[in-house]
Amino acid sequence: MVTNLMKSALLFLLMGFLLPGSAGALTWVDMDNVIICPATTDEPTPPVFSSPDCKSTNAAEIDPQQTMIWVKANIRLDKTSGPNGEPLALYVSGKMSSEFYLNGKFVGRNGIPALDAASEVPGLMDVTFYPNQELFKNGDNEVIFKASSHKGFLELANPVHIIAVGVSGRFTDELLRHYWLSLLTLGLFILGTLYFGITGAIGLVRKKALTLCLICTFAAAQLFAEVSRGLFTYSYPTHDLRLMAIVLFSGGFGLTVAFHIFSTFMGKQIWPVIASITTFCVFGIALTQGYDGKAEMAMLIPLGISLLATGYWSYKRRRRTFGYFLTLLIFVAAILAFPSLFLDTLFFYLVAAFLLFLFVEQGFSYAQEVRERRIEEARANRLELALGQAEEREQASEITVKSAGKMERISTNQIGYCRGASGYAEIMLLDGREILHSATLAELEDTLPQTFLRVHRSYLVNTEFVQSLERDPAGTGTLVLTDSSKIPVSRRVMPQVRQALG
Repeated sequence: MVTNLMKSALLFLLMGFLLPGSAGALTWVDMDNVIICPATTDEPTPPVFSSPDCKSTNAAEIDPQQTMIWVKANIRLDKTSGPNGEPLALYVSGKMSSEFYLNGKFVGRNGIPALDAASEVPGLMDVTFYPNQELFKNGDNEVIFKASSHKGFLELANPVHIIAVGVSGRFTDELLRHYWLSLLTLGLFILGTLYFGITGAIGLVRKKALTLCLICTFAAAQLFAEVSRGLFTYSYPTHDLRLMAIVLFSGGFGLTVAFHIFSTFMGKQIWPVIASITTFCVFGIALTQGYDGKAEMAMLIPLGISLLATGYWSYKRRRRTFGYFLTLLIFVAAILAFPSLFLDTLFFYLVAAFLLFLFVEQGFSYAQEVRERRIEEARANRLELALGQAEEREQASEITVKSAGKMERISTNQIGYCRGASGYAEIMLLDGREILHSATLAELEDTLPQTFLRVHRSYLVNTEFVQSLERDPAGTGTLVLTDSSKIPVSRRVMPQVRQALG
Protein backbone atom coordinates (compact mmCIF):
# COMPACT_ATOMS: atom_id res chain seq x y z
CA MET A 1 0.00 0.00 0.00
CA VAL A 2 2.74 2.47 0.99
CA THR A 3 4.79 1.58 -2.11
CA ASN A 4 1.83 2.12 -4.42
CA LEU A 5 1.04 5.42 -2.73
CA MET A 6 4.60 6.63 -3.15
CA LYS A 7 4.62 5.59 -6.81
CA SER A 8 1.33 7.33 -7.42
CA ALA A 9 2.49 10.47 -5.66
CA LEU A 10 5.69 10.58 -7.70
CA LEU A 11 3.72 10.02 -10.89
CA PHE A 12 1.26 12.79 -10.09
CA LEU A 13 4.12 15.13 -9.17
CA LEU A 14 5.95 14.38 -12.43
CA MET A 15 2.82 14.96 -14.49
CA GLY A 16 2.34 18.19 -12.60
CA PHE A 17 5.62 19.44 -14.06
CA LEU A 18 4.57 18.36 -17.54
CA LEU A 19 1.16 19.97 -17.53
CA PRO A 20 0.43 23.63 -18.33
CA GLY A 21 1.51 26.31 -16.00
CA SER A 22 3.94 24.43 -13.72
CA ALA A 23 3.47 22.35 -10.62
CA GLY A 24 2.50 25.44 -8.64
CA ALA A 25 -0.43 26.27 -10.99
CA LEU A 26 -1.75 22.71 -11.10
CA THR A 27 -3.96 21.20 -8.44
CA TRP A 28 -4.67 17.49 -8.38
CA VAL A 29 -7.07 15.38 -6.42
CA ASP A 30 -6.63 14.82 -2.71
CA MET A 31 -4.45 11.71 -2.79
CA ASP A 32 -5.62 10.29 0.54
CA ASN A 33 -9.36 10.80 0.24
CA VAL A 34 -10.75 8.84 -2.65
CA ILE A 35 -13.88 6.69 -2.64
CA ILE A 36 -14.20 3.86 -5.16
CA CYS A 37 -17.44 1.99 -5.83
CA PRO A 38 -18.02 -0.92 -8.23
CA ALA A 39 -20.47 -0.17 -11.04
CA THR A 40 -23.15 -2.80 -11.39
CA THR A 41 -25.23 -1.21 -14.14
CA ASP A 42 -24.74 1.14 -17.06
CA GLU A 43 -26.89 3.79 -15.41
CA PRO A 44 -25.31 7.24 -15.79
CA THR A 45 -26.35 8.36 -12.31
CA PRO A 46 -23.52 8.23 -9.74
CA PRO A 47 -24.09 5.78 -6.85
CA VAL A 48 -24.47 6.54 -3.17
CA PHE A 49 -20.82 6.58 -2.10
CA SER A 50 -21.75 5.54 1.42
CA SER A 51 -22.75 2.08 0.16
CA PRO A 52 -21.08 -0.92 1.86
CA ASP A 53 -19.64 -1.90 -1.53
CA CYS A 54 -17.61 1.32 -1.67
CA LYS A 55 -14.25 1.82 -0.03
CA SER A 56 -12.28 4.84 1.06
CA THR A 57 -8.71 4.61 -0.17
CA ASN A 58 -5.97 6.59 -1.94
CA ALA A 59 -5.45 7.58 -5.56
CA ALA A 60 -3.02 4.70 -6.17
CA GLU A 61 -5.93 2.26 -5.86
CA ILE A 62 -7.91 3.71 -8.77
CA ASP A 63 -7.91 0.80 -11.21
CA PRO A 64 -10.67 0.38 -13.81
CA GLN A 65 -8.90 -2.44 -15.69
CA GLN A 66 -11.24 -5.33 -16.58
CA THR A 67 -14.07 -3.71 -14.64
CA MET A 68 -16.14 -0.53 -14.34
CA ILE A 69 -15.98 1.70 -11.28
CA TRP A 70 -17.25 4.98 -9.90
CA VAL A 71 -14.73 7.26 -8.22
CA LYS A 72 -15.28 10.27 -6.00
CA ALA A 73 -12.49 12.69 -5.11
CA ASN A 74 -11.95 16.30 -4.11
CA ILE A 75 -9.80 19.01 -5.66
CA ARG A 76 -9.26 22.03 -3.42
CA LEU A 77 -8.84 25.32 -5.31
CA ASP A 78 -7.58 28.59 -3.88
CA LYS A 79 -8.67 30.49 -6.99
CA THR A 80 -11.22 29.88 -9.73
CA SER A 81 -8.91 31.14 -12.45
CA GLY A 82 -5.26 30.99 -13.47
CA PRO A 83 -2.52 33.29 -12.12
CA ASN A 84 -3.35 35.87 -14.79
CA GLY A 85 -7.08 35.28 -14.92
CA GLU A 86 -6.90 32.39 -17.41
CA PRO A 87 -9.80 29.90 -17.55
CA LEU A 88 -9.35 26.51 -15.90
CA ALA A 89 -9.59 23.01 -17.34
CA LEU A 90 -9.83 19.48 -15.99
CA TYR A 91 -6.91 17.29 -17.07
CA VAL A 92 -7.29 13.51 -17.18
CA SER A 93 -4.61 11.03 -18.15
CA GLY A 94 -5.20 7.34 -17.82
CA LYS A 95 -5.82 4.02 -19.43
CA MET A 96 -9.61 4.17 -19.40
CA SER A 97 -12.87 5.27 -20.93
CA SER A 98 -14.60 7.75 -18.65
CA GLU A 99 -17.29 10.33 -18.06
CA PHE A 100 -16.76 13.16 -15.58
CA TYR A 101 -18.90 15.27 -13.26
CA LEU A 102 -17.70 18.43 -11.54
CA ASN A 103 -19.66 19.61 -8.49
CA GLY A 104 -22.65 17.54 -9.56
CA LYS A 105 -22.69 18.65 -13.23
CA PHE A 106 -21.73 16.51 -16.21
CA VAL A 107 -18.68 18.01 -17.94
CA GLY A 108 -17.66 15.49 -20.59
CA ARG A 109 -17.14 11.96 -21.78
CA ASN A 110 -13.94 10.32 -23.02
CA GLY A 111 -15.00 7.24 -24.95
CA ILE A 112 -17.90 5.26 -23.49
CA PRO A 113 -17.29 3.30 -20.28
CA ALA A 114 -19.17 0.02 -19.99
CA LEU A 115 -19.47 -3.17 -18.00
CA ASP A 116 -17.91 -5.30 -20.73
CA ALA A 117 -15.48 -4.94 -23.64
CA ALA A 118 -18.17 -5.36 -26.29
CA SER A 119 -20.06 -2.29 -25.10
CA GLU A 120 -17.09 -0.09 -24.26
CA VAL A 121 -15.74 2.55 -26.65
CA PRO A 122 -12.07 3.24 -25.80
CA GLY A 123 -11.26 6.75 -24.67
CA LEU A 124 -8.17 8.81 -25.37
CA MET A 125 -5.12 8.29 -23.18
CA ASP A 126 -4.81 12.03 -22.47
CA VAL A 127 -7.81 14.34 -22.57
CA THR A 128 -8.69 17.86 -21.45
CA PHE A 129 -12.22 18.80 -20.35
CA TYR A 130 -13.35 22.44 -20.49
CA PRO A 131 -16.18 22.80 -17.94
CA ASN A 132 -18.32 25.88 -17.59
CA GLN A 133 -16.11 28.18 -15.51
CA GLU A 134 -19.00 28.84 -13.12
CA LEU A 135 -18.71 25.23 -11.92
CA PHE A 136 -15.33 25.92 -10.30
CA LYS A 137 -15.46 27.29 -6.76
CA ASN A 138 -13.05 28.24 -4.03
CA GLY A 139 -12.43 25.42 -1.59
CA ASP A 140 -13.36 21.78 -2.22
CA ASN A 141 -14.54 20.83 -5.70
CA GLU A 142 -16.16 17.41 -5.97
CA VAL A 143 -15.00 15.32 -8.92
CA ILE A 144 -16.95 12.15 -9.72
CA PHE A 145 -16.24 9.92 -12.68
CA LYS A 146 -17.20 6.55 -14.07
CA ALA A 147 -14.41 4.56 -15.72
CA SER A 148 -13.76 1.22 -17.38
CA SER A 149 -10.78 -0.32 -19.18
CA HIS A 150 -11.56 -3.57 -21.00
CA LYS A 151 -9.71 -3.10 -24.29
CA GLY A 152 -6.06 -2.95 -23.21
CA PHE A 153 -3.39 -5.59 -23.71
CA LEU A 154 -1.34 -5.00 -20.57
CA GLU A 155 -2.13 -4.92 -16.87
CA LEU A 156 -0.58 -1.73 -15.49
CA ALA A 157 0.18 -1.14 -11.83
CA ASN A 158 -0.95 2.50 -12.11
CA PRO A 159 -3.38 2.83 -15.03
CA VAL A 160 -4.65 6.28 -13.97
CA HIS A 161 -1.88 8.86 -14.24
CA ILE A 162 -3.47 12.13 -13.26
CA ILE A 163 -6.72 13.93 -12.49
CA ALA A 164 -6.08 17.60 -11.93
CA VAL A 165 -7.25 21.15 -12.52
CA GLY A 166 -4.99 23.70 -14.17
CA VAL A 167 -4.82 26.57 -16.61
CA SER A 168 -6.59 25.73 -19.87
CA GLY A 169 -4.34 24.25 -22.49
CA ARG A 170 -3.75 21.15 -24.53
CA PHE A 171 -2.29 18.24 -22.56
CA THR A 172 -0.26 16.79 -25.44
CA ASP A 173 1.23 20.19 -26.33
CA GLU A 174 2.87 20.32 -22.92
CA LEU A 175 4.10 16.75 -23.18
CA LEU A 176 5.71 17.59 -26.51
CA ARG A 177 7.22 20.77 -25.08
CA HIS A 178 8.82 18.64 -22.37
CA TYR A 179 10.52 16.50 -25.02
CA TRP A 180 11.12 19.30 -27.53
CA LEU A 181 14.88 19.56 -26.97
CA SER A 182 15.17 15.78 -27.27
CA LEU A 183 13.94 16.05 -30.85
CA LEU A 184 17.22 17.77 -31.69
CA THR A 185 18.94 14.42 -31.21
CA LEU A 186 16.47 12.72 -33.55
CA GLY A 187 18.27 14.31 -36.51
CA LEU A 188 21.52 12.70 -35.40
CA PHE A 189 19.86 9.30 -35.07
CA ILE A 190 18.25 9.53 -38.52
CA LEU A 191 21.49 10.80 -40.10
CA GLY A 192 23.35 7.86 -38.56
CA THR A 193 20.73 5.43 -39.85
CA LEU A 194 21.03 6.77 -43.41
CA TYR A 195 24.82 7.06 -43.41
CA PHE A 196 25.56 3.63 -42.00
CA GLY A 197 22.74 2.07 -44.00
CA ILE A 198 24.21 3.34 -47.27
CA THR A 199 27.73 2.44 -46.12
CA GLY A 200 26.55 -1.05 -45.25
CA ALA A 201 24.88 -1.46 -48.65
CA ILE A 202 27.84 -0.36 -50.78
CA GLY A 203 30.85 -0.25 -48.45
CA LEU A 204 33.61 -2.68 -47.64
CA VAL A 205 32.85 -3.34 -43.96
CA ARG A 206 29.17 -4.10 -44.26
CA LYS A 207 28.55 -5.98 -41.01
CA LYS A 208 29.84 -3.18 -38.79
CA ALA A 209 28.08 -0.49 -40.79
CA LEU A 210 24.74 -2.31 -40.75
CA THR A 211 25.08 -2.92 -37.00
CA LEU A 212 25.63 0.81 -36.42
CA CYS A 213 22.67 1.48 -38.72
CA LEU A 214 20.50 -0.70 -36.45
CA ILE A 215 21.81 1.06 -33.33
CA CYS A 216 20.80 4.43 -34.76
CA THR A 217 17.45 3.04 -35.97
CA PHE A 218 16.56 1.69 -32.52
CA ALA A 219 17.57 4.99 -30.88
CA ALA A 220 15.43 6.98 -33.34
CA ALA A 221 12.48 4.59 -32.96
CA GLN A 222 12.70 4.74 -29.17
CA LEU A 223 12.76 8.53 -29.15
CA PHE A 224 9.84 8.67 -31.58
CA ALA A 225 7.85 6.22 -29.42
CA GLU A 226 8.53 8.41 -26.39
CA VAL A 227 7.48 11.71 -27.98
CA SER A 228 4.54 10.19 -29.86
CA ARG A 229 2.35 10.86 -26.81
CA GLY A 230 2.91 14.55 -27.44
CA LEU A 231 2.68 14.35 -31.22
CA PHE A 232 -0.56 12.38 -31.48
CA THR A 233 -3.73 11.82 -29.53
CA TYR A 234 -4.48 8.12 -29.33
CA SER A 235 -6.88 5.77 -27.61
CA TYR A 236 -5.74 4.01 -24.44
CA PRO A 237 -5.20 0.55 -26.06
CA THR A 238 -2.57 2.19 -28.28
CA HIS A 239 -0.74 3.21 -25.12
CA ASP A 240 -0.09 -0.47 -24.38
CA LEU A 241 1.43 -0.89 -27.84
CA ARG A 242 3.54 2.20 -27.24
CA LEU A 243 4.86 0.79 -23.95
CA MET A 244 5.71 -2.54 -25.58
CA ALA A 245 7.44 -0.71 -28.44
CA ILE A 246 9.57 1.30 -26.01
CA VAL A 247 10.70 -1.90 -24.26
CA LEU A 248 11.41 -3.56 -27.63
CA PHE A 249 13.40 -0.60 -28.97
CA SER A 250 15.27 -0.21 -25.68
CA GLY A 251 16.29 -3.87 -25.76
CA GLY A 252 17.12 -3.66 -29.45
CA PHE A 253 19.42 -0.69 -28.80
CA GLY A 254 21.24 -2.46 -25.97
CA LEU A 255 21.60 -5.76 -27.84
CA THR A 256 22.89 -4.17 -31.05
CA VAL A 257 25.45 -2.17 -29.07
CA ALA A 258 26.55 -5.40 -27.39
CA PHE A 259 26.70 -7.15 -30.77
CA HIS A 260 28.82 -4.33 -32.20
CA ILE A 261 31.26 -4.45 -29.28
CA PHE A 262 31.61 -8.24 -29.09
CA SER A 263 31.85 -8.63 -32.87
CA THR A 264 34.59 -5.99 -32.91
CA PHE A 265 36.69 -7.66 -30.23
CA MET A 266 35.69 -11.33 -30.35
CA GLY A 267 35.13 -12.03 -34.04
CA LYS A 268 33.26 -15.21 -34.95
CA GLN A 269 32.75 -16.50 -31.40
CA ILE A 270 30.07 -13.99 -30.47
CA TRP A 271 26.81 -15.84 -31.19
CA PRO A 272 26.74 -17.90 -27.96
CA VAL A 273 27.51 -14.68 -26.05
CA ILE A 274 24.73 -12.71 -27.78
CA ALA A 275 22.30 -15.60 -27.22
CA SER A 276 23.17 -15.60 -23.51
CA ILE A 277 22.77 -11.82 -23.23
CA THR A 278 19.39 -12.02 -24.97
CA THR A 279 18.28 -14.73 -22.54
CA PHE A 280 19.30 -12.58 -19.56
CA CYS A 281 17.36 -9.68 -21.10
CA VAL A 282 14.18 -11.73 -21.47
CA PHE A 283 14.35 -12.91 -17.85
CA GLY A 284 15.20 -9.40 -16.62
CA ILE A 285 12.22 -7.91 -18.46
CA ALA A 286 9.87 -10.61 -17.18
CA LEU A 287 10.95 -10.17 -13.55
CA THR A 288 10.87 -6.35 -13.51
CA GLN A 289 7.74 -4.46 -12.47
CA GLY A 290 6.54 -1.48 -14.49
CA TYR A 291 7.23 -0.81 -18.12
CA ASP A 292 9.70 2.00 -17.50
CA GLY A 293 11.62 -0.49 -15.37
CA LYS A 294 11.34 -3.16 -18.07
CA ALA A 295 12.69 -0.74 -20.69
CA GLU A 296 15.54 0.22 -18.38
CA MET A 297 16.39 -3.43 -17.69
CA ALA A 298 16.21 -4.34 -21.40
CA MET A 299 18.95 -1.79 -22.09
CA LEU A 300 21.06 -2.03 -18.95
CA ILE A 301 21.63 -5.80 -19.08
CA PRO A 302 23.43 -5.87 -22.48
CA LEU A 303 25.21 -2.58 -21.80
CA GLY A 304 26.28 -3.77 -18.34
CA ILE A 305 27.67 -7.03 -19.72
CA SER A 306 29.46 -5.06 -22.45
CA LEU A 307 30.87 -2.76 -19.75
CA LEU A 308 32.29 -5.73 -17.83
CA ALA A 309 33.76 -7.22 -21.03
CA THR A 310 35.43 -3.99 -22.15
CA GLY A 311 36.71 -3.43 -18.62
CA TYR A 312 38.34 -6.87 -18.65
CA TRP A 313 39.80 -6.31 -22.13
CA SER A 314 41.11 -2.90 -21.05
CA TYR A 315 42.79 -4.55 -18.06
CA LYS A 316 44.39 -6.98 -20.52
CA ARG A 317 45.50 -3.95 -22.56
CA ARG A 318 43.61 -4.95 -25.67
CA ARG A 319 43.80 -2.16 -28.23
CA ARG A 320 40.85 0.27 -28.59
CA THR A 321 38.82 -1.22 -25.75
CA PHE A 322 39.40 1.50 -23.14
CA GLY A 323 37.42 4.10 -25.08
CA TYR A 324 34.43 1.76 -25.18
CA PHE A 325 34.84 0.96 -21.49
CA LEU A 326 34.95 4.62 -20.43
CA THR A 327 31.97 5.60 -22.61
CA LEU A 328 29.86 2.68 -21.39
CA LEU A 329 30.84 3.42 -17.79
CA ILE A 330 29.60 7.01 -18.06
CA PHE A 331 26.43 5.93 -19.85
CA VAL A 332 25.48 3.16 -17.42
CA ALA A 333 26.47 5.20 -14.34
CA ALA A 334 24.29 8.12 -15.47
CA ILE A 335 21.27 5.85 -15.92
CA LEU A 336 21.77 4.26 -12.49
CA ALA A 337 22.42 7.61 -10.81
CA PHE A 338 19.35 9.29 -12.36
CA PRO A 339 16.76 6.52 -12.81
CA SER A 340 13.90 9.05 -12.87
CA LEU A 341 15.40 10.56 -16.03
CA PHE A 342 15.64 7.25 -17.86
CA LEU A 343 13.74 7.48 -21.18
CA ASP A 344 13.64 11.23 -20.63
CA THR A 345 15.41 14.23 -22.13
CA LEU A 346 18.76 13.56 -20.44
CA PHE A 347 18.69 9.94 -21.56
CA PHE A 348 18.54 10.84 -25.25
CA TYR A 349 21.40 13.30 -24.84
CA LEU A 350 23.41 10.41 -23.40
CA VAL A 351 22.42 8.22 -26.34
CA ALA A 352 23.43 10.97 -28.77
CA ALA A 353 26.82 11.37 -27.04
CA PHE A 354 27.31 7.60 -27.08
CA LEU A 355 26.50 7.44 -30.80
CA LEU A 356 28.92 10.29 -31.50
CA PHE A 357 31.64 8.24 -29.83
CA LEU A 358 30.70 5.25 -32.00
CA PHE A 359 30.77 7.45 -35.13
CA VAL A 360 34.26 8.77 -34.32
CA GLU A 361 35.60 5.38 -33.28
CA GLN A 362 34.17 3.73 -36.35
CA GLY A 363 35.63 6.48 -38.53
CA PHE A 364 39.11 5.62 -37.22
CA SER A 365 38.32 1.94 -37.69
CA TYR A 366 37.23 2.53 -41.30
CA ALA A 367 40.38 4.52 -42.02
CA GLN A 368 42.55 1.75 -40.57
CA GLU A 369 40.75 -0.92 -42.59
CA VAL A 370 41.07 1.12 -45.79
CA ARG A 371 44.80 1.53 -45.16
CA GLU A 372 45.18 -2.20 -44.53
CA ARG A 373 43.23 -3.05 -47.68
CA ARG A 374 45.38 -0.70 -49.74
CA ILE A 375 48.52 -2.29 -48.34
CA GLU A 376 47.15 -5.74 -49.17
CA GLU A 377 46.22 -4.63 -52.69
CA ALA A 378 49.70 -3.16 -53.19
CA ARG A 379 51.29 -6.40 -52.01
CA ALA A 380 49.01 -8.36 -54.33
CA ASN A 381 49.91 -6.10 -57.25
CA ARG A 382 53.62 -6.43 -56.57
CA LEU A 383 53.32 -10.19 -56.22
CA GLU A 384 51.32 -10.46 -59.43
CA LEU A 385 53.86 -8.30 -61.23
CA ALA A 386 56.78 -10.29 -59.84
CA LEU A 387 55.19 -13.57 -60.89
CA GLY A 388 54.53 -12.18 -64.34
CA GLN A 389 58.12 -11.00 -64.66
CA ALA A 390 59.48 -14.35 -63.52
CA GLU A 391 57.27 -16.18 -65.99
CA GLU A 392 58.26 -13.82 -68.76
CA ARG A 393 61.97 -14.38 -68.03
CA GLU A 394 61.57 -18.15 -68.10
CA GLN A 395 59.57 -18.24 -71.31
CA ALA A 396 59.12 -15.01 -73.21
CA SER A 397 55.86 -14.70 -75.06
CA GLU A 398 55.46 -13.47 -78.61
CA ILE A 399 52.93 -11.29 -80.38
CA THR A 400 52.04 -10.91 -84.03
CA VAL A 401 52.58 -7.40 -85.39
CA LYS A 402 50.87 -6.15 -88.57
CA SER A 403 52.60 -3.31 -90.36
CA ALA A 404 53.12 -2.09 -93.96
CA GLY A 405 51.26 -5.05 -95.42
CA LYS A 406 53.30 -7.68 -93.63
CA MET A 407 53.12 -9.66 -90.41
CA GLU A 408 55.97 -10.61 -88.12
CA ARG A 409 56.40 -12.29 -84.74
CA ILE A 410 58.12 -10.27 -82.00
CA SER A 411 59.23 -11.50 -78.59
CA THR A 412 57.69 -9.35 -75.85
CA ASN A 413 60.99 -9.23 -73.94
CA GLN A 414 62.37 -7.14 -76.83
CA ILE A 415 59.72 -4.42 -76.34
CA GLY A 416 60.64 -1.45 -74.13
CA TYR A 417 57.35 0.42 -74.40
CA CYS A 418 54.41 1.11 -76.73
CA ARG A 419 52.88 4.44 -77.71
CA GLY A 420 49.42 5.17 -79.10
CA ALA A 421 49.28 7.17 -82.35
CA SER A 422 45.97 8.02 -84.11
CA GLY A 423 44.43 4.55 -84.17
CA TYR A 424 47.81 2.83 -84.43
CA ALA A 425 50.37 1.68 -81.87
CA GLU A 426 54.08 2.45 -82.10
CA ILE A 427 56.16 -0.40 -80.67
CA MET A 428 59.58 0.68 -79.42
CA LEU A 429 62.13 -2.14 -79.34
CA LEU A 430 65.23 -2.19 -77.17
CA ASP A 431 67.49 -2.37 -80.22
CA GLY A 432 66.22 1.06 -81.30
CA ARG A 433 63.77 -0.10 -83.97
CA GLU A 434 60.29 1.35 -84.14
CA ILE A 435 57.37 -0.68 -85.55
CA LEU A 436 53.99 0.78 -86.46
CA HIS A 437 51.32 -1.76 -85.50
CA SER A 438 47.89 -1.50 -87.20
CA ALA A 439 45.90 -1.82 -83.95
CA THR A 440 44.95 0.54 -81.18
CA LEU A 441 46.93 0.74 -77.96
CA ALA A 442 43.97 -0.78 -76.07
CA GLU A 443 43.86 -3.76 -78.45
CA LEU A 444 47.60 -4.23 -78.12
CA GLU A 445 47.33 -4.09 -74.32
CA ASP A 446 44.98 -7.08 -74.38
CA THR A 447 47.56 -9.22 -76.16
CA LEU A 448 50.56 -8.30 -73.99
CA PRO A 449 51.52 -10.15 -70.75
CA GLN A 450 51.03 -8.77 -67.23
CA THR A 451 54.51 -7.30 -67.15
CA PHE A 452 53.21 -4.44 -69.34
CA LEU A 453 51.62 -1.61 -67.37
CA ARG A 454 49.39 1.18 -68.73
CA VAL A 455 50.90 4.32 -67.18
CA HIS A 456 49.30 6.90 -69.44
CA ARG A 457 46.45 6.85 -71.90
CA SER A 458 49.08 6.88 -74.66
CA TYR A 459 51.78 4.65 -73.13
CA LEU A 460 52.29 1.00 -72.20
CA VAL A 461 55.55 0.14 -70.42
CA ASN A 462 57.40 -3.14 -69.99
CA THR A 463 58.07 -3.11 -66.24
CA GLU A 464 61.02 -5.45 -66.76
CA PHE A 465 63.00 -2.46 -67.98
CA VAL A 466 61.90 0.25 -65.54
CA GLN A 467 64.91 1.80 -63.85
CA SER A 468 63.27 4.50 -61.73
CA LEU A 469 60.08 6.48 -61.09
CA GLU A 470 60.31 10.22 -60.68
CA ARG A 471 57.40 12.16 -59.22
CA ASP A 472 56.73 15.74 -60.33
CA PRO A 473 55.41 18.46 -57.97
CA ALA A 474 52.21 18.61 -60.03
CA GLY A 475 51.39 14.99 -59.10
CA THR A 476 52.37 13.45 -62.42
CA GLY A 477 55.49 11.35 -62.87
CA THR A 478 58.13 10.03 -65.25
CA LEU A 479 59.40 6.48 -65.70
CA VAL A 480 63.03 6.11 -66.73
CA LEU A 481 63.82 2.89 -68.61
CA THR A 482 67.12 1.04 -68.81
CA ASP A 483 67.70 2.48 -72.31
CA SER A 484 67.23 6.00 -70.84
CA SER A 485 63.79 6.43 -72.41
CA LYS A 486 61.48 8.64 -70.37
CA ILE A 487 57.79 7.78 -70.21
CA PRO A 488 55.16 10.16 -68.73
CA VAL A 489 52.88 8.87 -65.96
CA SER A 490 49.46 10.51 -65.58
CA ARG A 491 48.31 11.89 -62.23
CA ARG A 492 45.27 9.63 -62.22
CA VAL A 493 47.19 6.36 -62.35
CA MET A 494 50.23 7.53 -60.38
CA PRO A 495 49.12 5.79 -57.11
CA GLN A 496 48.49 2.47 -58.90
CA VAL A 497 51.85 2.67 -60.69
CA ARG A 498 53.65 3.33 -57.40
CA GLN A 499 51.85 0.39 -55.78
CA ALA A 500 52.58 -1.94 -58.69
CA LEU A 501 56.25 -1.05 -58.81
CA GLY A 502 56.61 -1.06 -55.02
